[in-house]
Amino acid sequence: MINPEVLPSYSRYVLTSLGTLSLVCPDIFVAEIMIVDRSEILLMPFFDSAILGLVHQQGVIIPLVSLKQALMGNRGLVPEKITVVRLSDELEAIAGAGLVVDRVIGSISADQFQKMQLGESKQTEYIRLESLFTVLPQLERSAWEPYRWHPSSA
Repeated sequence: MINPEVLPSYSRYVLTSLGTLSLVCPDIFVAEIMIVDRSEILLMPFFDSAILGLVHQQGVIIPLVSLKQALMGNRGLVPEKITVVRLSDELEAIAGAGLVVDRVIGSISADQFQKMQLGESKQTEYIRLESLFTVLPQLERSAWEPYRWHPSSA
């Protein structure tokens, strides 16, 4: 797994927005960017609230993680169309999972990212994908385990 204390640099990054946060993903961790209709999502009621559900895309079942719910606790309505960043096999623990973001801003080089970090005002907070695992350790473990359901004995 990636050591978030020593984050490596990559040649290109994919920038996404999540409210006032910007999530920065090294391009080798992004398998694809998808637009998914809300009607295609299969809800998973006995899982962590950050797990939005599952979607079937090109013969693959993709679990969807709501980063707004996981990071900010925002439990809002799901829009008609959602933007999903599907993670590549480079991230063993959550390979193939889809991260639900507000929008994809674009792709930038490492130099551009460094300049943006130095020149940006503090209105925008950048979070690197690799550092999410220290902020959200449940993304690796507990989010993928269903809660036990016990019917009432009444």
